[in-house]
Amino acid sequence: MALKDRIQRDNHKVFMNEDHFAEKHTWNGVPFTVVPDDTEALKRKNNNVNDISWDNDTVDKVLFVPEDSLPARAQPNEFVLLDNIQMRVLRAIDAIGMKEIHLTLPYSKGVAM
Repeated sequence: MALKDRIQRDNHKVFMNEDHFAEKHTWNGVPFTVVPDDTEALKRKNNNVNDISWDNDTVDKVLFVPEDSLPARAQPNEFVLLDNIQMRVLRAIDAIGMKEIHLTLPYSKGVAM
């Protein structure tokens, strides 16, 4: 089996397994399975050097989802509803069958989500 096929198999069977990492959320009202990673967003902010999207008064989220499982497109600077909360897509990165989607919520960190 080719490495690409093994990675894609592992993406679905291990990484996207709800017993391990994945969670159910909604994207524009459509349910889907995703792996949220708040630590990646925090690391991006803490290591910020040339990222002009950084802002102290925002909440950032990073989502990992298989390309074939995202209910709708994810394009930079578009707004989406993630669990009925409007967020802006900062970037969407393709990585071997997975999408890494960076979202921002223009609310103060003191606002609970």
